[in-house]
Amino acid sequence: MNFISSRYEILDKDKDKNIVSGKLYKARDLQEDNLVFIQLIKDNEHINEKFLPNLIDESMMLFEISSPHIAKILDVGIHLTDEERYYYITNEFFSGIELKKVIKGNYMDLNSIVKITKKILRALDSGYRNNLYHGSLSEDNIFVDENYNIKIYDYCITQANKGVNIRKENSIAFLSPYQLNINYTDKDSDFFTLGIILFDAIFKKMPFGIGKDEQDMLKLIDRGIDWNSVGINNENIALVNIVKKLTRRTEKYSSVNEILIDLSKFMYVKADIEEKNANTLEVVEKNNEINKYQSKIFQKGMILALTITILVTILSQFK
Repeated sequence: MNFISSRYEILDKDKDKNIVSGKLYKARDLQEDNLVFIQLIKDNEHINEKFLPNLIDESMMLFEISSPHIAKILDVGIHLTDEERYYYITNEFFSGIELKKVIKGNYMDLNSIVKITKKILRALDSGYRNNLYHGSLSEDNIFVDENYNIKIYDYCITQANKGVNIRKENSIAFLSPYQLNINYTDKDSDFFTLGIILFDAIFKKMPFGIGKDEQDMLKLIDRGIDWNSVGINNENIALVNIVKKLTRRTEKYSSVNEILIDLSKFMYVKADIEEKNANTLEVVEKNNEINKYQSKIFQKGMILALTITILVTILSQFK
């Protein structure tokens, strides 16, 4: 399967592998002669019968949202094979890689994590101001370029499906308890997922693990995060507290601005710690220089005293 709808040629699929449902593939639009991202979503029991017309309506809203971090939907349709029925979604192209690869490749320090998180939040805020939540955030649909600019894909998919997450492959670990339990999605679902992504970015592991099904995943979430198994220190504690507030069920964040304020506080505290560490290092270096200078003076004094002693001894022998 190298062509979709006789219009899109998939460019980055391994020849020996089948298309993965829900994965974003680099493709060429033969009609417009430009690059796009395309994905096939396999029809399943979670997808509403009015999903496609709803998606067309919802995708029109994206063109009214002015955000450099939200990918526009360019085309949607149905792709049939001999065995399966798929929905295809074509998005604008972005020269970057999945956030999952950035995290696993250890390409981010805490500053980069905060920088990316702020851009995700600004994108979410643009959506909320237009009555549009995401509902299916994951590390696979957030793309990052070499300058840590981002583009978020899969907007409108959950909302077009009446708030029911369509359960893309490997997505179960990023769903909120309400999505897993009663298929309810809202802004809080996005915040919960952001907490999971943040945890993985900081500690390189999923906070609750990955369950084999919805009930198993709910049990893992109810069990909670084992904070003793990760390295919490003075440098990341404020960021960890943000993760805790994003993933708990009570006393949660109520707005994007609240999270941004806490992120700004974290950066201020981190900068203060770095400044203190730098000042401490400077003091230590100055003390070392003083000690070296005093040591040199002491050595010169000892040599002078020894020289005088030798001269006195020689002169006394001639008397």
